[in-house]
Amino acid sequence: AVLCLAGGAGAQEPGSISAEQAVQVRRASMFMSGAIMSSMKAGIDAGASPRSQVFPAGTIARWAGAMPGVFPAGSGEVTGTKAKPEIWTNRADFDAKAAALAAAATRLQELAQADNAAGFAAQWTEVRASCQTCHDVYKA
Repeated sequence: AVLCLAGGAGAQEPGSISAEQAVQVRRASMFMSGAIMSSMKAGIDAGASPRSQVFPAGTIARWAGAMPGVFPAGSGEVTGTKAKPEIWTNRADFDAKAAALAAAATRLQELAQADNAAGFAAQWTEVRASCQTCHDVYKA
């Protein structure tokens, strides 16, 4: 019981995370999204059915929708982050780029559900370009 109380004493308010935790979450999520994109590309190159990519494509769409939340004010000051200050000084554009990625990935998921191989491959390229557009501006 003492260990539980001691652990709880340092707990944060529900729903809040530190700037350091936000950076850890976004780093992990960016690595996972890169792995998902690579896996989908391998499937495209191997001629796999796009239906096998419904969940991964939806995961990218959900991540894009959640992404702005792990860039809270002050998290750009964490040592080692590759986030440029422009994320916070041009937040509307950053949020718009995340929304565009979410829309592109949602379309990718729809094409996977339709088992449209040509459309899925073309849309994967659009999703990848959307990722790069944001990285070009906001990643050091």
